[in-house]
Amino acid sequence: MSKGILDHSSEDAQASMSVVGRTVIIIGLLLGAVNFALEYGLDALPLSERWARQAGLAFFLFFVWLAVSSGVRAVDKLMPGIAVGWLFITGLGIGLWGQAVFSLARWAAPQFRGEATASLLSFIVPGLLPSLAASLLVAVLTAITLRVKSKLAATALRLLLFGLLALFIYLKM
Repeated sequence: MSKGILDHSSEDAQASMSVVGRTVIIIGLLLGAVNFALEYGLDALPLSERWARQAGLAFFLFFVWLAVSSGVRAVDKLMPGIAVGWLFITGLGIGLWGQAVFSLARWAAPQFRGEATASLLSFIVPGLLPSLAASLLVAVLTAITLRVKSKLAATALRLLLFGLLALFIYLKM
């Protein structure tokens, strides 16, 4: 019988889901709150629109990297030997939940000021794919770091991953 990507060798799947779920909720909530505070903090600074967008993207990527890698490492420490699939689910969940919290806060802020806003979906959908892509990339890189014992093999996998990304960007897929 083959071992599946979500099979957990030391404890049952319910414990894995519980640890992953709590980690995703807590770290995703923090990620969404930090991104929301960052957006309003950058709006308060006297920056041109171009610099504000670039700084916002840089901070977004940094905080996604920090949150997802911390979450994946926490799950790996709390559940030693957990299947790699759960680490990927943790990374994607943190990105998804963080984007949902951020979008909900952006949608609700004008509501509290009494201004009319568009639907909640119009706030969630535009940032969902970039957030999921960045969180999946960080989850894969962190899983490689945690699970591949050979430094040479880990470096080769990272180079292969970035090479494929460069190829996809070049081909505009």
